[in-house]
Amino acid sequence: MRKVLSASLLMLASASSAATSFDARVVAAEAAIARPGGFAYDTALVPAIHAAVAPCVPAGSDPARGGGFVLVADVDAQGRLHAVDVRPASPIARCFAQRFGAMRLHGPPGPASRTWPILVRMQTHR
Repeated sequence: MRKVLSASLLMLASASSAATSFDARVVAAEAAIARPGGFAYDTALVPAIHAAVAPCVPAGSDPARGGGFVLVADVDAQGRLHAVDVRPASPIARCFAQRFGAMRLHGPPGPASRTWPILVRMQTHR
C-alpha cells in the first residue's frame, strides 16, 4: 500500500511541477510582449497562427465546439520553435501545436543567443 501511495504522490508532484512550469512559461511570454519589439513580434505572428489553425478545424464543424487553448513555445534566432506545449490538449489544440511547431517564423527580437518565449491564447466563441 505504501508503494502505491508513494507512486501516486510522486505522480501528483510531477503533474503539479509541470503545471507550474507551464504557468511560468505563460508569465514569461506575457512579459516578453512588453519588452522592446515584443508587441510587434507578437502581432507579426498572426498570419502564421491563422495558417496553422485553419486546417485543424474540420470542414462544416463549429469551431466554438473545439474550446479555447493556450500554447507556449520558445523561438530561436532562426525562427524555429522549441518546447511547444498546449493546454488543454484538445484535438484542435494538438493539431495546431503540431502545425505551428513545424513552421519557421521570423527570428525574434533580442540577442541571437537566446530563445524568445511566445504565447498563443486561442479563444473560440460563437
